[in-house]
Amino acid sequence: MKNARSFLKNSIDTNNGLLHLAPAWVPRSFCIPGRRLRLHPDDLFALGAHRGGIDERWFASTVKADNGPGTPEDEGLSYAVAGKESMLFKTLIEEAGTEILGDKIMSK
Repeated sequence: MKNARSFLKNSIDTNNGLLHLAPAWVPRSFCIPGRRLRLHPDDLFALGAHRGGIDERWFASTVKADNGPGTPEDEGLSYAVAGKESMLFKTLIEEAGTEILGDKIMSK
């Protein structure tokens, strides 16, 4: 796997100066999907009925979703995408946050 800085450079070069982030789809077993996310009806329970319906779409997330037992390690975390490669946005921020957000934000 690439390190964060080389991935970031490749992503910026590949995407004309932009960092593309894929949405993190988060199911909730205690909610009924309201269809406001405009998902296809076949995708509302894409992770299985036992996991619940997809009710939330998280962007630029560095926080894991806490959905109890059976929750994947990366649920709720956003991925940066460059061509066919991807890397957790959380990893990019941890290792190259200054290049992405600047010194002022990272010092907070």
